[in-house]
Amino acid sequence: MVANGESILSVARKMGISDSIIHAWRAAEKKNKGEGKQPSVLEDEVDSLRRQLRQTGMERDI
Repeated sequence: MVANGESILSVARKMGISDSIIHAWRAAEKKNKGEGKQPSVLEDEVDSLRRQLRQTGMERDI
């Protein structure tokens, strides 16, 4: 129902549950679809750039 444009609060009231449950369901769905993986991709990139920077610093010191 939320995916079809109905508000979370409205859906929660109709179902007789807390809106926080729907928020949790949506967060879990995003995580399962891989949308929660974005920070790890960025962390991997930062780690790679740090290794490159260290390597460049060592080469410069030679």
